[in-house]
Amino acid sequence: MDIASISSALGSIKTATEIAKLIKNSDLSLQDAELKLKLADLVSSLADAKMEIAEIQTELIKKQEEISELESRLKLKEQVNWEEPYYWLGAASNKNGPYCQKCFDGDHKLIRLQGNGEGYWECKVCKSTYTDSSYDSGAFIQMSSGRWDDY
Repeated sequence: MDIASISSALGSIKTATEIAKLIKNSDLSLQDAELKLKLADLVSSLADAKMEIAEIQTELIKKQEEISELESRLKLKEQVNWEEPYYWLGAASNKNGPYCQKCFDGDHKLIRLQGNGEGYWECKVCKSTYTDSSYDSGAFIQMSSGRWDDY
């Protein structure tokens, strides 16, 4: 939606109003053909105005949805806390997570990481892996089946 659309709609309404005033103020000596032409112009101008206003209304609804989405993202961003190497939701005493850094930074989605309880975390959506300070790489081996098992 831009100023041109609004101006166009207002122009159509102005034209329709002027035609209606002309018809109202005309004397009875106008021929029927002229009157019918003016009425057709009036109907056409009103239809144009109605279409322009419908387009403006659609655009306003779209913009309101975009604003709501941005407000929602901002609110979420305020609730998410970064603790390397991942995100947590909520305050330190009541935090929830961890959540994938790549998914949140790239797609603004909170995807919960799956862990093995030993400091190794995996995102099942983007397949990113994370390790934290409690991870001990010597405690695990990767078997050919793709599973991690203790020695």
